Amino acid sequence: MSKLTLFYTLEQLDSMKQLWLPPQALGEFLMPVQSPFKSDAARDRVLDDYDALLARWPVSYESRFIDTEFGKAHLIASGNPTASPLVLLHGGGGNATMWFHNITALAATFRVYALDIIGDVGRSTGARPAYASGGHVRWLAQVLDGLGLGQTALAGASFGSWLAADFALKHPERVSGLALLAPPHIEPLRLSFMLRAVVATIAPTDSRIRSFYRLISSPHAPQPTGLVMQDFVTRWQSQRQSPPPPPRLSAEDLQRLPARTLFLLGQDDALYDVNKAAARIRANAPACKVSLLAQAGHTLTVDKPREVSDLLVAFFARTSAPAAL
Repeated sequence: MSKLTLFYTLEQLDSMKQLWLPPQALGEFLMPVQSPFKSDAARDRVLDDYDALLARWPVSYESRFIDTEFGKAHLIASGNPTASPLVLLHGGGGNATMWFHNITALAATFRVYALDIIGDVGRSTGARPAYASGGHVRWLAQVLDGLGLGQTALAGASFGSWLAADFALKHPERVSGLALLAPPHIEPLRLSFMLRAVVATIAPTDSRIRSFYRLISSPHAPQPTGLVMQDFVTRWQSQRQSPPPPPRLSAEDLQRLPARTLFLLGQDDALYDVNKAAARIRANAPACKVSLLAQAGHTLTVDKPREVSDLLVAFFARTSAPAAL
C-alpha cells in the first residue's frame, strides 16, 4: 500500500467514526474485495486451525452444508436435535469456531447451529453480498429454511450482531429471541481504537496482532493461549479484509427491535463508550434488556465465557422456539 493511500485513509478517520468497523475491518475500507482470503495457502492455514479446534470441540457435533443462492453455507450443529434451536453468528474476521468456549453450556440446553457467515474466513462459499442488496439476510433466511427452522432464537457477536439485528428487523416472525453481544454499531468508534486497527491491518505482525487482541479484550481477563490465540493470529494474517462497515442502528431501528432482545455489552469494550451505548439503547428500546458484563471487553465470549453462556441460556429459556422439523 502506498504512503499516499495510507495518508488519505488516515485523513478520513474522523468521518469514519460514524461507521461500524469490527476489529479487523479497516482493510476493506481501504480496498473493497469479495474474497476473504489473501491466497489459497492462507485459506488452508485458517482451515487447518479450524479443523484443529473442531478436533477439540468439547461436545459431539455435525458438520453440515446448506445450499443457498449464494453458494454452500457451512455450519456446526451440536446438542439434542429435538431441543429448541439456537443459531449463532460469529464476529467479523472469524468463523463458527469462535463459540468454542460457550458451546458446552449452550448445547446442553439447545440444538445449536453455529454458522460460518458468507464472505468471511470459514467454510461457507460464495461472494460477500453488498449490504444494500439485502443479501446477508436472504442468505440467512435460506440457511434457516434448509434447516427446517421456521422460527429460532438468534445470537450474534460483533459483526454477527449486526446481521442478527438486521434479520430480526426484516423477519421478526422468525426470531423467538434475539441476543446482540458486543454490538459495534451502536455508538461511534473511538479514534484511538481505529488507529490501532489500521496499524494492525497494514502490518499484521505476530506481536502487533497479539497487542491488538489485548486492546479489544478486557485487561482483567486472562489472555488466550495455545491454539485459540494461534487461530486469532492466523485468521488476522490470512484474511484479505473483514466485512466493510455496515450502518449503525438508527433510533428507529432500535425502536423496532423485538421486545425479546438482549444487549450484552462488555464493560471494558475498547471500541466505544459502553455507558453511552447502554443509555442510547435504553432510551430508544426500553422494552429490550441491557446487561453490562464486568471485566469483559469486546471479546466477551472469551473473556467471560461462563457468564455469557449462563446469561444466554437464562434469556433464551424464556423465548424458546419449536425444534427443527
